[in-house]
Amino acid sequence: GGCRCLGFIFGGCCSNVFALEHLVREVPKSGNLITFAQFLFITLIGLPSYVYVPARSFLPRLRARRVPLRRWAVMVGLYFLVSVLNNIALGYRISIPLHIVFRSSGLMANMACGYVVMGKRYPVKQVVAVLMVSVGVVVATLASVTQHDAEGADESLIGIALLTMGVFLAAMLGLYQETTYKKYGKHWQEGLFYNHALALPMFVRALSRSQPVSLATLPGVGAVCPDVSVPGLWVSLVANILSQLVCVSGVHRLTSMSSSLTLNVVLNLRKLVSLVLSVVLFKNTVNSGMIAGCAMVFVGTFAYSQIKPLPAHVQMGAGKSDSGSEVAVVNRRGAGKK
Repeated sequence: GGCRCLGFIFGGCCSNVFALEHLVREVPKSGNLITFAQFLFITLIGLPSYVYVPARSFLPRLRARRVPLRRWAVMVGLYFLVSVLNNIALGYRISIPLHIVFRSSGLMANMACGYVVMGKRYPVKQVVAVLMVSVGVVVATLASVTQHDAEGADESLIGIALLTMGVFLAAMLGLYQETTYKKYGKHWQEGLFYNHALALPMFVRALSRSQPVSLATLPGVGAVCPDVSVPGLWVSLVANILSQLVCVSGVHRLTSMSSSLTLNVVLNLRKLVSLVLSVVLFKNTVNSGMIAGCAMVFVGTFAYSQIKPLPAHVQMGAGKSDSGSEVAVVNRRGAGKK
């Protein structure tokens, strides 16, 4: 039930961040290899449910889908771009705490894209909450950059630019998923399989040939315990893959059981826990500016999730009625009198 989902999310996702930080500290450019391994494993787990071999044939075939393949393909393209941008950013002196905080600013990007692309309208309180998140991200970002020297700061700014692009692409992905699930139903198991399977060829091209060698040759468990032949970084990679499966399973299960607002609160609380663990376990440097920024991000996110959204007919600035005529924009004052 719900408790199991929460256990999967907090246990799996937080463990995943722990293993990820261990890997990127030793091999900063290994992000694409880690993501590829995660996608490959999750695809193999889902193969029996969505691929079959007909009788009298040796060629595997896909089972009937509930959602058109082109829908999943668009999501995969967007998700691939987001993943690659986030992975590349980790190689530009972006700390895991800053990475977590910056990705928590997705509410701002989602609201901006929803307003511009889909013509949505939002209550003033929601806008204020999102502005709080935005200011918190700026404060935490500037505080993080000032911790480096001039050369390191320039490199961090490149990573921040990549993270910014990823946040807005992720917002577009979320809006596309929203319209897809509204039209075809919330078939999250099918989406989980195709979003990972279709992305594998893209990650193969993005992989660096030196990454597996780097993971295998860097000192790991074997350097500390000579009797252990498996390098420690490969152990961390396996732990990261398994914890990712637990994490995404919990997230997708909770999606099918609760509202998007509940899911949003849970995921941002999980990010807060991951941030605290990253600081405590890896002794990341955190100054007062980063603490203030983090607090604003998570408080603003929680406040956003607690505000009742506008009715559907008010959210959309313009639309079409069943007869095809344009529906007039309903302002907040007029809606309040009804």
